[in-house]
Amino acid sequence: MLFIALLLAGVAISGCTQAPGGIPSVFQGSSQDGMVPGPTVTLPPDRTVEIQINEKDPIYATITVFFSGGKGQIAVTDIMVRVTRSDGQVTTKHLEANKGAELKFDGTKEDDRIEVFVSLTNGNTYKIIDQLVPYRTRG
Repeated sequence: MLFIALLLAGVAISGCTQAPGGIPSVFQGSSQDGMVPGPTVTLPPDRTVEIQINEKDPIYATITVFFSGGKGQIAVTDIMVRVTRSDGQVTTKHLEANKGAELKFDGTKEDDRIEVFVSLTNGNTYKIIDQLVPYRTRG
């Protein structure tokens, strides 16, 4: 646990994280710790992009993620989206940096966690979204 706390503190202080090969070096697990959102950073003002996360579908519990563009769209080399489901299953997909691109994830009928990492041409990877996506029924 101490290692994880130190890792998260280092990420929060540095504002970005990068491992060899451009893969974010962030702990991913299937324990309850995997369901606790961590710190995020704001992209530099001239490199901002907009990622939209819709509410879960009330029938199928799918989570849809859209790329909506932004000033920094041209500087994006990769967008990695990771969903940690309440049952511990982790799914990672890459979102294209083209306006209107979308991904769909199978969620659960509980709270699921979504993280979005944006890699830029400056060589840095930024975790810009880390939040829980609740399941809501119609009504």
